Amino acid sequence: MRKAANEDAVIPAECQVLRALCQGTPQGSVREIAKHILKDYRWRGPLNDVLFETLASLETDSPEVLRAQLPAVLTRRGFPDVPWEDFFAPHRLTKEDSEKLMRRLRQL
Repeated sequence: MRKAANEDAVIPAECQVLRALCQGTPQGSVREIAKHILKDYRWRGPLNDVLFETLASLETDSPEVLRAQLPAVLTRRGFPDVPWEDFFAPHRLTKEDSEKLMRRLRQL
């Protein structure tokens, strides 16, 4: 039963990490940390997987540039109808909280 409860928490946790990647944190970007911690992570959501790969491969982590570029990039990768505002909605994660959440995802 505990495993199922953990699995139910995975997709929302992935989305939180992706929000922090799209927007940064008050302490700055978490992109390099994410690329290191999540390089071999098996994303549960197909969109989440493609979005992470895209964010990790782009030359920038500027939220303004990402907001402008992501729709076209992900449309070309087969995800034309993505709810973009979800990934740019405000979040409360600090850089430290983001890293902890990434490490927790690795354990789920």
